[in-house]
Amino acid sequence: MEDLYLECPGCDEVTLHTVLKEKESKKHLKITVKCQECGTVHDIEKNFKLKDIKIVISRYDESEQSVLQIATDEILKVEDVILAFDESVEITALETEDSRRVSSSAAQDLKMIWARSIDVPKKVGISINSRESTYSFNILVPQDYVFEEKKIYRAGRDFFRIKQIKTEKGNFSRELARKIKRIYGEPVKPLRDYTDLTEYML
Repeated sequence: MEDLYLECPGCDEVTLHTVLKEKESKKHLKITVKCQECGTVHDIEKNFKLKDIKIVISRYDESEQSVLQIATDEILKVEDVILAFDESVEITALETEDSRRVSSSAAQDLKMIWARSIDVPKKVGISINSRESTYSFNILVPQDYVFEEKKIYRAGRDFFRIKQIKTEKGNFSRELARKIKRIYGEPVKPLRDYTDLTEYML
């Protein structure tokens, strides 16, 4: 159970409470708590003001715009994962009412949210570069699939080593698929120790 510091009607001061029960809807929160000092059980209730905010959700190469109701005092940040119409999405950008792009904001100040679904598989582009040629292909992998530099992978009949993992924030040696923009690799000879991506190829 979660513990919270709250005003206790029995002790008449702020004390540590244990949360016994919690009931939440879009507009209302009710929690039943017990004071750890005197044992008093009481309810805490809070009503929320909601705001309609436009949200654009990307899935692969397609986007869908909807309107999401969010409590005005909720703080949203880029890279937060939120629930939108029973779908988990990661926030990629926020725009305020005065058309500024920000990394975090209270919902009451927001006009638009951009997000990408993390419930659908992630489409990752891979480019293989050799001295003679370059070729590319795409794969669909789980959002939490981890790729690592210098690791050997197989794609169909080809084997390659990752040289570079490119994300929106730069290059990383190890990263989750959902954060990757593109992977660059170099061909290698077939090896016994490899990770097979063949089933994920498009």
